[in-house]
This record gives sequence, structure tokens and C-alpha cells, in this order.
Amino acid sequence: MRKMNLYNKDSCDWLNSEQKLLLRAALLQGEEAIDSWNQWKASADIENLDVESYRLLPLLYRNLSAHGVTDLHMARLKGVYRRTWCETQVLLQQVAAIISCFQNDGITTMLLKDAALNIHYYKDYGSRMIHNFDFLVHPGDALAAVSLLQKIGWRAKGKIPVTITPFSHTLGFDNELKQQFNLRWHLFADGFQEDAEKYFWDSAILTKLDDLSTYVLNPTDQLLYVCVYGGMSNFVFPISRLADAAILLNSYQAEIDWNRLVTLAQKYRLILPIQNILTKLHKILYSPIPLSILQEVQSIPVSKFECSEYQLTSRKRKSFSEGLIMRYIQYSRAVNTDNSKLEFLGFPRYLQYIWGLEHLWEVPLQAMMRGIKRLVW
Repeated sequence: MRKMNLYNKDSCDWLNSEQKLLLRAALLQGEEAIDSWNQWKASADIENLDVESYRLLPLLYRNLSAHGVTDLHMARLKGVYRRTWCETQVLLQQVAAIISCFQNDGITTMLLKDAALNIHYYKDYGSRMIHNFDFLVHPGDALAAVSLLQKIGWRAKGKIPVTITPFSHTLGFDNELKQQFNLRWHLFADGFQEDAEKYFWDSAILTKLDDLSTYVLNPTDQLLYVCVYGGMSNFVFPISRLADAAILLNSYQAEIDWNRLVTLAQKYRLILPIQNILTKLHKILYSPIPLSILQEVQSIPVSKFECSEYQLTSRKRKSFSEGLIMRYIQYSRAVNTDNSKLEFLGFPRYLQYIWGLEHLWEVPLQAMMRGIKRLVW
């Protein structure tokens, strides 16, 4: 174990000045919000924004409206807000249909990601765009859920499993309206024991969508999930993710169990993402994070496993051998250990599943072909 803060040089250096101002205008209160708005509109081209900045416009409109701002740009912002509200209503009809279908068959659901945040935490269909949503079901219900989804018009985007393999955790779906979502039977892409999510299910809370009920993560677990979405290596955060975390902290401060958050981050080896996003929230948005927690998180030793994972993930272009090492790190997460003394046969079978191969003997040939292709390109 080693102490390693890979973000200390400048934990906010991936955000440009305009994005920082936009976040502050959308989330801060009083003069700081208004000043940030005035600075942002003077430097930004509101008709030509990057995708992530555009996604914050509905939240910006809500905050500026609450501050009584009157401005020529408000009409544009209001239009984006209204469009978001309408599109959300359409999408939530599909969400409700899936919940109803599952409930009728006795399948318990947990709503994740954008839809869960929109419905339960933002509590305003116009303030949070929904770009992806996942349903979590218990592993024992996964195959039945896949069958039900097919019956109501959803198409699997990958190979439909005959059985739930040790390395599988999700399957994507889309429909004729080009809507898409993921069905998950494990919350994180690692630790695939049958009861891996019991800790989260036991603490989940019920929320309502019309007259239907579904579970969502509690505020503490939702904050963790916002930071890491799926437990996979993701060290560059969309600015909308920072907004999500800020909404959770600002509105549910009393319900955040900081000890639980730190414990879960250590258990799932996600210290670096937590360090990253909490530091950004503190520096950019002055979020109500106890100083003792910030200091504790920053002082937690980071394993060699996480350091290696970060260093590989942060490289834009990887050699074939580095890509293979990255796959081995993902495999190590899947078996829920950073012990290098893993059964050798396990990793080839993992590659067989990831690469969609019928036979184990195809793995070396596929590896050679991928290596040659990487050299050519």
C-alpha cells in the first residue's frame, strides 16, 4: 500500500474556466451565483456549447429563475428546460412500463443513474437530462427479466446469456424509438457473488413513479455511485456528474453517512475516484463536506492495484500489452481480489467471455490477431 494523491497537482485542471463558472452559476446561491452567471455569459457562446455544458442548462435555468434573473438569454434557457421536461416525460413512460412489467412478474427493481437522480433526487423532470438509465435486479431474476423485456419490444444489444456466467453483470437493450438502457444484475463490475449487492439492497429506499414503486440507492450509496458509476475505471468525470453530487450534498447533507462512504470506497478499491470528486466539489462548489472527511480520504493509502489501474486508464492510447494488462486488472476486480496468485485458467476464460468467443482455444488466436491489428494501426 502507498499514499498516492494523483490529483494534488491541480485536482480541477480538466475543467476549463467557463465550465467552472457554469457549475457555480447553476448551483451556488446569492451573489456568487449571479456573479458567476454574468462572467460565464460574457465569455461563453451559449449557442455553441460543448455537450457537457449544454446538459447543465436546465439546472442553470432553474437556479437563475429562483434568483429572479431577467435576461435575454433566459428565453433560450427556458426552451432547453421545457424540452428536457417533455423528453423526460416520454422516456419515463417507458421506465414505468418496465417497472410495471417486472412487478407483475414478481421481480423487484432498483432504478439507477440519470432516471433515479431525476425522479428522486432532483424532483424536477425539467432540471436533469436523462441520457442513460439502468435497472438493477437480483441475479436470480436476471434471465426472467431478459425474457420479459423481449416480450414488450426491447431488443438485446448483445448475446443473450443462457446462464448467468461468473463474469457477466449487465446487458444493454434498445427499442424501435431508439431508446436504450442497461439491465444489470450486479451494481459494480466486480465481486460477482450472488449476494454482492445485499448491503445496497438492504439500505435502498422506495420512490414513486406515478402509482408505481421502485427502489433507488440511499443518498450515501447514490453519492458513491455518482462518483464511480458501475465501479469501473473512470477517472475523468463529466461536469454533470459534479452537479449530481452537489445536488445530493446540498439537499441530503444530514443523510450522508460519511463513514459508510469511506468504508465502501475502500472495500471496492475506489479511493482515487472519491478523492477526485470530493476535492473538486470542495474547491469549485464549496460543498458541505466535513474537513475531517476530506483529510481522511486524502490520507488513505492507495493500493498498487489502483495506482496501476489509474496509470493505464489515463493513457489515451495503449499498446496491445497494456490493453491486455488492463483486461487483467478488470478480471482482478471481477474476482474481487488484488492478489496476483489467481488461477491462470480463470483469465483466459474471462477473455473468452469478454471477446464473445465460442471456444477457449480461440483466445490465443484472437489475442494474436488483436496484437497485429494494433501494430498495423
